[in-house]
Amino acid sequence: MRFALPLLLLGLVACSNQPNSPELNQCAQQNFQCEQNCSMSSTEQTMTRQICNGECVEKYNACKAQAEELTKIRTQQY
Repeated sequence: MRFALPLLLLGLVACSNQPNSPELNQCAQQNFQCEQNCSMSSTEQTMTRQICNGECVEKYNACKAQAEELTKIRTQQY
Protein backbone atom coordinates (compact mmCIF):
# COMPACT_ATOMS: atom_id res chain seq x y z
CA MET A 1 0.00 0.00 0.00
CA ARG A 2 2.81 2.44 0.77
CA PHE A 3 4.09 2.05 -2.78
CA ALA A 4 0.74 3.00 -4.32
CA LEU A 5 1.12 6.80 -4.12
CA PRO A 6 4.58 7.01 -5.72
CA LEU A 7 3.58 4.57 -8.44
CA LEU A 8 0.39 6.51 -9.08
CA LEU A 9 2.43 9.70 -9.33
CA LEU A 10 4.85 8.11 -11.77
CA GLY A 11 1.91 6.92 -13.85
CA LEU A 12 0.33 10.36 -13.91
CA VAL A 13 3.57 11.96 -15.04
CA ALA A 14 4.06 9.34 -17.74
CA CYS A 15 0.48 9.65 -19.02
CA SER A 16 0.09 13.42 -18.84
CA ASN A 17 -0.83 15.44 -21.91
CA GLN A 18 2.50 17.22 -21.79
CA PRO A 19 5.42 15.90 -23.77
CA ASN A 20 7.28 13.38 -21.67
CA SER A 21 10.65 14.94 -20.94
CA PRO A 22 13.70 13.50 -19.22
CA GLU A 23 13.46 16.35 -16.71
CA LEU A 24 9.91 15.40 -15.67
CA ASN A 25 10.95 11.76 -15.42
CA GLN A 26 13.81 12.77 -13.15
CA CYS A 27 11.44 14.79 -10.96
CA ALA A 28 9.18 11.76 -10.60
CA GLN A 29 12.12 9.51 -9.78
CA GLN A 30 13.41 11.95 -7.18
CA ASN A 31 9.95 12.15 -5.64
CA PHE A 32 9.68 8.38 -5.51
CA GLN A 33 13.06 8.18 -3.77
CA CYS A 34 12.10 10.95 -1.35
CA GLU A 35 8.88 9.17 -0.38
CA GLN A 36 10.77 5.90 0.01
CA ASN A 37 13.14 7.63 2.41
CA CYS A 38 10.14 8.93 4.37
CA SER A 39 8.74 5.42 4.56
CA MET A 40 11.98 4.02 5.89
CA SER A 41 12.63 6.77 8.42
CA SER A 42 9.24 6.94 10.12
CA THR A 43 6.27 4.76 10.91
CA GLU A 44 3.00 5.00 9.00
CA GLN A 45 0.36 7.58 9.84
CA THR A 46 2.58 9.75 12.01
CA MET A 47 3.00 13.50 11.87
CA THR A 48 6.66 12.98 11.01
CA ARG A 49 5.73 10.91 7.95
CA GLN A 50 3.11 13.44 6.87
CA ILE A 51 5.60 16.29 7.13
CA CYS A 52 8.23 14.31 5.26
CA ASN A 53 5.79 13.42 2.48
CA GLY A 54 4.64 17.04 2.32
CA GLU A 55 8.23 18.15 1.81
CA CYS A 56 8.57 15.58 -0.98
CA VAL A 57 5.49 17.00 -2.70
CA GLU A 58 6.85 20.55 -2.40
CA LYS A 59 10.18 19.49 -3.90
CA TYR A 60 8.39 17.63 -6.69
CA ASN A 61 6.18 20.61 -7.52
CA ALA A 62 9.21 22.92 -7.67
CA CYS A 63 11.11 20.44 -9.83
CA LYS A 64 8.10 19.97 -12.11
CA ALA A 65 7.67 23.73 -12.55
CA GLN A 66 11.33 24.07 -13.54
CA ALA A 67 11.10 21.11 -15.91
CA GLU A 68 7.98 22.52 -17.57
CA GLU A 69 9.63 25.92 -17.98
CA LEU A 70 12.71 24.31 -19.48
CA THR A 71 10.55 22.26 -21.85
CA LYS A 72 8.63 25.39 -22.86
CA ILE A 73 11.86 27.28 -23.59
CA ARG A 74 13.26 24.34 -25.51
CA THR A 75 10.17 23.98 -27.72
CA GLN A 76 10.09 27.73 -28.46
CA GLN A 77 13.60 27.51 -29.89
CA TYR A 78 12.52 25.08 -32.62
